[in-house]
Amino acid sequence: MKKQSFMIPIYAELIRLGRYAINEAEQKDGQKIVPAVYREDVAMHLAERAEG
Repeated sequence: MKKQSFMIPIYAELIRLGRYAINEAEQKDGQKIVPAVYREDVAMHLAERAEG
């Protein structure tokens, strides 16, 4: 899968809304998992937003 940079904030927002989980360990009922190629970038995006 080719990584598209515009998808990083989209996946981050979907995690904030509870529709996606960053990995299997965080997954709850009905949540999809962020594709592996995006996980590190999405986690960094979420951490940057939490700091600022």
